[in-house]
Amino acid sequence: MTNLKILWTRAREIRQEDGLIKLFRSISLFMISPIYIRNSFYLYEYHVKNRLSPNEVMRKPVTNDIVFKIVTSNQDADKLELEHYKFRSYHTDFNNGLTTYSRWLDKGAIAFCTFARNDFAAITWVISSRYSQDRIGAPPLKVDYADHEAFSRGAWVNPKYRNQGLYLFTKINRDQYLTNVGIRLLRTTIHTTNKMGLVLQRKFESREYGKAQLTRILFWRSWRETPDNRSI
Repeated sequence: MTNLKILWTRAREIRQEDGLIKLFRSISLFMISPIYIRNSFYLYEYHVKNRLSPNEVMRKPVTNDIVFKIVTSNQDADKLELEHYKFRSYHTDFNNGLTTYSRWLDKGAIAFCTFARNDFAAITWVISSRYSQDRIGAPPLKVDYADHEAFSRGAWVNPKYRNQGLYLFTKINRDQYLTNVGIRLLRTTIHTTNKMGLVLQRKFESREYGKAQLTRILFWRSWRETPDNRSI
């Protein structure tokens, strides 16, 4: 898919989901983005669990057609594609230009993917070091990697499979992996306009602990975190 087609598809999605006013605002922000960006985020933390709650057991999909994969490199992704499990070439809110997923893998992020048969159904990413966080260009969120924390990013569910328990299935398997490698807490940033991201955080026991604002003017960048007074 060309960049022009990707932009057209995204514009159509915004028009259908949020209306013309949001579309015009998004176009305006896109036009000035090389010079000026100002983004606001909610900050969430999630305590990694090594077992399911009764509610999660009830919602877990039970089918032989669901496949979970952990991908730590582009070499892993190449092998999966030979088995017809593709995700790097799939347009999502995060896979801009269909190059972001390949770049994230190159820079040390881990992808947790779920497929329905061979259909790409859900994904979430984990950044487990400051080195990877900086190289990826993720928001400069304060994460204590030395204290078994990590940065969760890029959660997405194929619209075809939303509300079917597939993200929960992905999260359950991700948490098992994270428990095995000693990660106990995930932190993440959710853009204030990311409706699906906010739904996922609030639905699966994450706690909002503050807000942050990222401002960039040409090469100058500022990041400011504000704790939620209710969490103190």
